Amino acid sequence: MAYIDYYKVLGVDKTATQEEIKKAYRKLARKYHPDLNPKDKEANKLFQQINEANEALSDPEKRKKYDDYGENWKHADQAQQQGGNPFGGGRRGSAGFGGGFNGGFGGGGSADFGGGDFSDFFESMFGGGGRQQRNSARFKGQDLQAELKITFREAAETHKPTITVNGKNLRITIPAGISNGQVIKLKGQGSPGVNNGPSGDLF
Repeated sequence: MAYIDYYKVLGVDKTATQEEIKKAYRKLARKYHPDLNPKDKEANKLFQQINEANEALSDPEKRKKYDDYGENWKHADQAQQQGGNPFGGGRRGSAGFGGGFNGGFGGGGSADFGGGDFSDFFESMFGGGGRQQRNSARFKGQDLQAELKITFREAAETHKPTITVNGKNLRITIPAGISNGQVIKLKGQGSPGVNNGPSGDLF
């Protein structure tokens, strides 16, 4: 299996703390989430890699296995029991997004996985943990901005206009004495969250 640097995928150093890894994963997972990029195949591939990287690095024990065994980290227990390489001396193969898997488990031969990408192969071999994480991850919705123009007289006293945002009518309260350019935050009135995550805010 071709080596993929999961630290590079998440954009962190190998000395990164668990908290830094967690923050990097959340930031990238939200940016490339399929629900936010429904027609972007490249973003979906990146999202799968991000989940695979998080699976390997988010848990200290798994991270140590990844650091010690690289792409074979999931077979670390088998390697320790055998006292060596879990693949029995077979030559390392190569995997890519554009082709099959060449090389061998146990010393030779070749297998072609039909040109599927690395994530498909990863999930077929290891049970689709990345996909499960993707389906269960909750993300806050995007914040929205709206501009409202009022008269000087309206600004001088408390004003409660009704505005329409994303097809929804909202009655808001503008306090008396508000200044030009002042921002009001309406918590939870932005875009809905992903997988039952909290809604964003409206400014």
